[in-house]
Amino acid sequence: MDPKHLVSSAALALLAGFVDGFAFVMLGGFFVSFMSGNTTQASAELTGGAWGAAAYAGLLVAAFVVGGVTGTAVSIRARSRGVMTLVAAMLLAAAALAGLGVVLAAGPVLAAAMGATNAVHSRDGAAPFGITYMTGQLMKLAENIVAAFRGGDRRAWMRHLALWLAIAIGAVGGAAAARLVGPVALWLPAAAAGATAITLFLRRRRPSSAAVAPHRSDA
Repeated sequence: MDPKHLVSSAALALLAGFVDGFAFVMLGGFFVSFMSGNTTQASAELTGGAWGAAAYAGLLVAAFVVGGVTGTAVSIRARSRGVMTLVAAMLLAAAALAGLGVVLAAGPVLAAAMGATNAVHSRDGAAPFGITYMTGQLMKLAENIVAAFRGGDRRAWMRHLALWLAIAIGAVGGAAAARLVGPVALWLPAAAAGATAITLFLRRRRPSSAAVAPHRSDA
């Protein structure tokens, strides 16, 4: 992973961590990017007869998958700029719902946004790695530490540590913001995603230097 790609991936992980930390506090212990946690929670709630909680956890998982499907489909036609626009629109919708006091309704929208976020770097319908899959990143961290001791790349493990730190720091910020200012905190990641989408579109429309450079005469 080149440095530029690592920075953009870490920024997305920071965004996902903020949203997940915010949602965990506001939804009372449910996740919007950590689907393994929701799957375990749904199963545990079922055994305790908490059908409503189990159904809500299952709804979040389904919404995440729908967001991933939609984001992947968009990435095939519109690349990163299209997916970031989709993510921004979903986050704005979730922020509006949370602002109206229907935080539970915002949860599935946030889960869909996080599913789509994993498709930002997709190429031809396949993502090189998952932005929110921190269990996988930690396993890669462990594998690359062993590889470094065996004479392999001595820095590869740092990339996976950076992504884990980004989502962890984001989660701290999101949880703290939810407790300090409540639903209004969700406008921050929504604005960040929107600004990123606009930047990607402007970069796409910017003519290359070769295209605008005047032609010289050979005479």
